[in-house]
Amino acid sequence: MEVTITDLSPCKKQLRIEIDAEAVNAKFDSVAKDFRRHAHLPGFRPGKAPLANVMRSYGDKIGEEAKRTLMSDSYAKALKENGLRPVIMPEVEELQFGHGKPFQYLATLEVTPAFELPEYNGLEVEKERRTVTGADIDKALDTLREQRVSYTDVDRPAGEDDFIVVNFTGTIDDKPITDLVKVARGLTEQKNYWLNAKHNPLIPGIVEALIGSGKDDKKTVTVTIPDDFIYEELVGKEARYEIEIVQVKEKSLPELDDKFAKGFGAESMDKLREGVENDLKNELEYSQKKSVRNQCVDKLLDAVNCDLPETIVNEATRLGVHNIVQQNHQRGVGKEVIDENKDRIYANAKADAEVRVKANYILSKIAEKEGIKVTDQELSRQVAAMATQQKVKPQKLAQQLKDNGTIYQVQEEIMNAKVIDLLEEKAKVTEIDPKPEAEHTHSHEHGEGHDHSH
Repeated sequence: MEVTITDLSPCKKQLRIEIDAEAVNAKFDSVAKDFRRHAHLPGFRPGKAPLANVMRSYGDKIGEEAKRTLMSDSYAKALKENGLRPVIMPEVEELQFGHGKPFQYLATLEVTPAFELPEYNGLEVEKERRTVTGADIDKALDTLREQRVSYTDVDRPAGEDDFIVVNFTGTIDDKPITDLVKVARGLTEQKNYWLNAKHNPLIPGIVEALIGSGKDDKKTVTVTIPDDFIYEELVGKEARYEIEIVQVKEKSLPELDDKFAKGFGAESMDKLREGVENDLKNELEYSQKKSVRNQCVDKLLDAVNCDLPETIVNEATRLGVHNIVQQNHQRGVGKEVIDENKDRIYANAKADAEVRVKANYILSKIAEKEGIKVTDQELSRQVAAMATQQKVKPQKLAQQLKDNGTIYQVQEEIMNAKVIDLLEEKAKVTEIDPKPEAEHTHSHEHGEGHDHSH
């Protein structure tokens, strides 16, 4: 067997495989003998017919079987001898096949990227020196108060903390704003719309102009669309709003007393405060642990430079786009808005996919080197946990995952988590003073906790 490899790209190879005529004939004879055992030919008992007769009667089927086994065996051998790990099924082009002839074919495939593992023991990472303070607890209790907020209609001018219920129409150059941006219906006209300077400003300047106004007042407000506005087409333009105040509502927060605490299942305010403190400590511990784990993977990502299989990145991107669209649908974002931002959605999904795919290859390589495997028990526990979350039977979910081919994703997730456990365990952690909030940036989660309902 001769194998010639052509590099089409760093992760895409074309194998030209040739099997000599002698090996082809031997395979034809071997397959013909198998057929003879069960062949029913006139004048011969099963298994006794001459090979020539069997070949004449079953030639096409024998040829197909010989080709299939020759291709399967030679392809597997070519991969093994050349250390290639395909990530997809190959595209095969037959060049020549027949009895008494060499068998020649092309196999085009994408392979796992080749790269050297960086040192992954003792990765240097940082952990912020944080504790739960009284101010943190107070802030969390304020959030709980906001969940029990009530609003009362008031017959007085609106103040800065009030909510103002309005009807309005918005125009630019005397034309509806939707003439400039079709999907901006919410900026063009609303009925019984709640405005507040802190929680729902709409466009900066509108609420401020309404402070001091009361129920049934009508106002014309002109504002300039700011530079950081969601619709770039509107930036810098002057919008004119005709506003009718329907109602002024005063916000009332409950007192922090035992009655309030009982509404959240606590015996007293002291017990609620204690429970909030414990929750915050758990959240802080989780956040710090997550940060250390993400830093470990980010260090490896920075240290590895490799190309990625296009097919795998494209599939991960497709799933990412699907997830983003689904999340937007659930938040009530309309199809028009999604279509308008499809390029941005795709770009974000692709960037995230590239990070995740690269991380998966690095973590997989570490797993292989360390002999880390996923047991059947670990897989069953993970599927059971997912089933509980999705409120379905574990057996049903397990079958669904197998049927749609995504069970391997669950295995990958468990494997990645085990590798990251190792990285975290061996990392050199330095405690540092807390960074200002502005310096905290979003970090990718690598290989843990992904949604499998793609």
